[in-house]
This record gives sequence, structure tokens and C-alpha cells, in this order.
Amino acid sequence: MDQITQLDDSIERLARIADELEQQVAPCPASRLRLITWVTDWVGSPSRLDEIEQGLPSIPQSLVSAYTAWVHASDMR
Repeated sequence: MDQITQLDDSIERLARIADELEQQVAPCPASRLRLITWVTDWVGSPSRLDEIEQGLPSIPQSLVSAYTAWVHASDMR
């Protein structure tokens, strides 16, 4: 698998997590790219991505809390 294909795959996987957050917690007022970037930063590693992805549609409470705080941050509005 080449690097572009790997990147595309990772973005799709992170987007699924972003979709669940928006569906289950709250819509994101930021752009889609900014949301996926935030999810990428929060997840932090491929092994953690695997772990979260395997648990979907359930989302870890720590992710829900962090996302809620991020969405309600004053710089998001």
C-alpha cells in the first residue's frame, strides 16, 4: 500500500469516528477538515485508532468529554 492510499484510508477511518461524534454528541460548528484534524490529534496513534474503531458505534467517554469541551470552546464560534 502506497503512502497516499494509507493516508486516504486513515482519513476515512477518522471520518467515521467524526461522524459518530456528530451523530451521538453534537454537530461540529467547525469545518469538516478541522474536525478530522482534531480527531486525529485526540486519537494520537494507530493502535488507539484501531481500539476506538473496534468499539464503534460506542464512543469512549473520554472522547465524548473532550469533544464536548472542544465544540463549546469560545474560539469555535
